[in-house]
Amino acid sequence: MCDCKWTEIVLGVIILVFALWETAWSMWIIAIAAILLILHALVCKNCGKCKNMGSMKSAKKSIKKKKR
Repeated sequence: MCDCKWTEIVLGVIILVFALWETAWSMWIIAIAAILLILHALVCKNCGKCKNMGSMKSAKKSIKKKKR
């Protein structure tokens, strides 16, 4: 199961809020959130292994079985 949904939702909301609500330090918060998203994409082992991906693989296997 992929646990990355909450990380992406929270960081997305932070970016959206501080992009629309401009303050002196909002640029830095947006930059930090973007860096966290990039690091998450590079380091996370769970990304790309969600349930949907597994069901796609099993669907391909069932198609191969039907062809035999």
